[in-house]
Amino acid sequence: MADVFISYKSRMRPRVREIAAALEELGLTVWFDAELEAGRSFAAVINSELAKARCVIVCWTPDAFAPEDGSEISWVEAEASIARDRKVIVPVMLERVPLKAPWNMFHTERLMDWSPALVATHGAWLATLEVIGRHVGRPGLADYARAGDDPAALAAWARAYPEDPRAPAVPADGKPDPTLPARRAIRQIAQMPVAMRWLLGATLFNTIAAILLLLRFGPDASGNASAFINAGPILSATVWALALWRSKVLDIGRALFTIMASIVGFVVAIFSAPLVEPLMALFNTPSDQARGFINGVLSGFGGAFVSLGGIALLIGNVGRDRWIKILLGSLALGLACGVLGLGVLKPLYQSNFFWISVVWTFVYGLLLTRLALGRSASSM
Repeated sequence: MADVFISYKSRMRPRVREIAAALEELGLTVWFDAELEAGRSFAAVINSELAKARCVIVCWTPDAFAPEDGSEISWVEAEASIARDRKVIVPVMLERVPLKAPWNMFHTERLMDWSPALVATHGAWLATLEVIGRHVGRPGLADYARAGDDPAALAAWARAYPEDPRAPAVPADGKPDPTLPARRAIRQIAQMPVAMRWLLGATLFNTIAAILLLLRFGPDASGNASAFINAGPILSATVWALALWRSKVLDIGRALFTIMASIVGFVVAIFSAPLVEPLMALFNTPSDQARGFINGVLSGFGGAFVSLGGIALLIGNVGRDRWIKILLGSLALGLACGVLGLGVLKPLYQSNFFWISVVWTFVYGLLLTRLALGRSASSM
């Protein structure tokens, strides 16, 4: 049973994630439809969570209401009706909208200008916490948020609300808790979307693996490299495919096909090399720096765009704006690889290939994470 159920229109999911994270930071359990698991009945899960939640935050926006002609129903209004009947409704306004009966009969806090940076000072947010605190049996919830990270204020709060589940963890002497930054970082990681945790973890693993592999088998000062270096892209593609599958972005079949998409991107990056000399002749730039820049741009852009494009097709439902972002992201990555091809980091390590490979792996992983997070869940 969650402390808080959040009802909202799906396009507001990024904002709702911020609200959920802020509530979880205060020790509340939160449920909203991003927690739905593949294969489970959409309506059944929502109805079950809605019936059990100790309070329901209803996020009003202009599109949260059903059309007046009755052509569509509104999940938000339907969930609000259940919360109203259970007397656990906590309405808030995320975008300015005139409220009609019966919803104009409930006091609604305005959170249009709220942000996570204002959790300790925003009046409407603190008023919302007051209401939530009454529903979940934590009357000091808003005061806990006001205390923030101030050790003295937290100690005073713990003395005022000793029954609160967070009170025993507060140092009674008001001294700073040295473990607080680490615990806060762990909670923030735990609050990340599942896909973000898996893909960022895969990206970090692949970047470290690339560094170790390149240091052991990468090109030496004369440009000679071990054949084992070719295993790097396959290993990285496999790790990202595993992350896409385990985070439920793709099923196992499509996730395996992303390995092929990544290998095709790798091949494109390799076979872009024959284009370097014609382009150098076209622009009349025979220097080694020009060769490094052009090679970096072509391989970095081509490999990223082909790989991300293939994965986007496997994810499906990718609109024109997403393709534009893939194109621009791949182009930015290609330009970064081109700059590295100029040898700007050679004083730190002699191989341009090393720097291009490491930066490409890390930035590509970030682009893939963004692509996966943009996969739209069911709209409400």
